[in-house]
Order: sequence, then C-alpha cells, then structure tokens
Amino acid sequence: MKKFVTDSGLGGLLPPSFPILLGLLVVAVSRVSIVATEKSGTPMHSVQLTQKGYIQFLRWELPVPEIHEFTFCLWVKSIDLEHPHSIFSYSRNERERLIRSWISSRGRSIHLEIGGLEVFRRPIRMQEHRWYHVCQSWENQVGRYALWLDGRLELQGRSEETIHYVIPGGGDIVLGQEYTDFDKGLEEGIEGSVLGFNLLLASAFNRLDNSHPEPALQPTITAGLPLTELPFVADIRTEVARRNAEKTTRASVVPMQLAFGPNWSRKISRRDDTRIRDNAVALPLRLSVVANDTRREETPPIHRRAIIFDDSIANAFGESSDAPLGLQLVKLSYVRCQLGRGSPPIGGQLMLISWTKTPVRVFGGAIVKNVGDECGKF
Repeated sequence: MKKFVTDSGLGGLLPPSFPILLGLLVVAVSRVSIVATEKSGTPMHSVQLTQKGYIQFLRWELPVPEIHEFTFCLWVKSIDLEHPHSIFSYSRNERERLIRSWISSRGRSIHLEIGGLEVFRRPIRMQEHRWYHVCQSWENQVGRYALWLDGRLELQGRSEETIHYVIPGGGDIVLGQEYTDFDKGLEEGIEGSVLGFNLLLASAFNRLDNSHPEPALQPTITAGLPLTELPFVADIRTEVARRNAEKTTRASVVPMQLAFGPNWSRKISRRDDTRIRDNAVALPLRLSVVANDTRREETPPIHRRAIIFDDSIANAFGESSDAPLGLQLVKLSYVRCQLGRGSPPIGGQLMLISWTKTPVRVFGGAIVKNVGDECGKF
C-alpha cells in the first residue's frame, strides 16, 4: 500500500497539510512545505499531482448541504493515462461513495456515478500532455444530466434511477483521488495537472417555470463556528429549499429541447468580443461519433442558433442572466477562463467551491504552479 510522505520521512494515512487560498497567494509546495509570497495581480494557478511513490490530492474542508442538483467544471491535463483519473469524489466516512466522476484508463471514457448508480459512461479519446475542459451537470427533479468536453455538449439524457434522489450532506469533497480507497493501492488518481475546479449547487438546465434566482455575493466562511451556526450554510439551505419549492410541478418526461432552452449550440463560441445576437445562425456543426473505438466527425443536417458570448455576463458580479447558473459556469469557465483567476463570479451562496476563494488542503506534496492565462494553453 502506498503511504503519504512527509518531510520527516514518516508515512501515514493522513499527512500534515496546509490550507491555502489560491486566489490570494503565490504558492510553491514541496512535499508538505509551503512557501507563500504576497504579490499584487496574482496570476492563475494550476496544481500538479502525481500518484507515484506517494499520494497527492486536494480536499476541501467545508460544510456540505444536501445536494439536489449540481454543475462542476475543471481543466485537466494528464501526463500518464495508464490508470483511471478521479476528477471529482464526494463521499462520507471514507466509505460511502455519493458522487464519483472519473476518466477511465487510457482516456477512453468519462463516467459519472451518483449514489452508487452509474449515470453515464461516455466513450471519448483523450490524449496525454493536453489540456481538456470538462463539465458535468445533474438535477434530481427529472434526472437530467449532461457532459461537456472542450465547450462541446458531448452527452445529455435522463437517469430515471436518480429522480428525487437527494445526495446526503456532511461529506468530503476531493479532487485527484478516491477518498474511499485508503485500504487499496490508490493508483486511480490524477497524474498531471488541474486548474479551475468549481462546484455549483445549480444545474445547467432551464426550469419549466422559466424562473431564475438572483445570484448573490460570494459568502465568507467564518472559521471557528460550529457548522450549524455558519450563516453561509443557512443561506445555502434556504436557497436550495426555495428553488425546490419552485419546482414542485414537473412533467414526468421533459423533452430534450427544453433542457437548455432555444438559444444554445453544441459548441460554445469563443467569439467573446461580440454580444449575443438573437438572429445569429450557426454553421453546420461537426459532431463527434465514436464507433469501434474510432472517433470521427459528422455534420448533422440541422441548424441551431449559436451562443455568442456576452461581455455583460462576464461583468455581472451578481446580476441576473437568462441562462441557468450551471450553463453560465460551463460557458464562462471555458470561454473566459481568466475570470476570477479561474473562478467565475456567479452563483453567490450556490457556488459551494470556488477555485480561488474556497480554502483547500493540499495533501501528499502536490505542487501549486503559476501558469499563463490563455485558455487551454496554460
């Protein structure tokens, strides 16, 4: 079994670690030591992980409420796809797996599992030494889910088994490893780099009543208070309860054309210097089709309106938008990855994890590096 390695050379199941705030510090990590330097105009940061010899991952220590819907996005680059890569793990008591998302060995598929049930398995073909933008969204009212890869909608559908399933709160959120596998060899971790992991307690799907909450300011976590007394937790619970009350009447089957509304495309445009044009017509889109492990591009016979990115959304900082919050996260984190140094300023209390604003613990000596701000070429 692999052990965590500390500067003292002693192995253990839970090594000493330090909480860091990626948005405020320039951090260099060597094993479990951190050198922090204050700097104005803090650059973007990636975290470099390896599972060879010792185990490295990121863990967010914060109160997690019950989850009825979510959207998460991140940038990931692998340097060795021999083993599966865990890109999001939420569990309780280091045993109970509640949410799992991973890339299979050799980069052949992406998976999402909720409550022990496989929601989807999407064949893909990932390459080593290349950045990929991955987003996934799910909601429990009618079991809708979706996967985006590099701004392209790869998959959407419904999982009847997860309808009305409520993901329990009070668990551990981990990136880079399976937090339930400490009795195993733990090869199933990220061998490479990650950037811009954000977790939003809102889906990317339009509601049938077409109502959207007003995003609020990013909450501040107060250290030293019991979890039940944190005002941030109460705000999240209130907001989730309000959203659920709004969704009490639902059709048993939701047509797929209602999933994202009429003004979406399978490929998010990077034309971020032009505002949304309602009459913009998309060119024929090339879709990825996988057959016999061979990925080919096909042009569908339909035309859709293109989403041209609106600068006003980038500067919203709490203003309402017609797009669902989850879809805003998908678009902003891909087209404008520089926003908030990897953390789009949306969602308010519903942004459970912000890459630069939520303190995170670095385990096993993962290295935090300064990177450039060109999306996909960090």
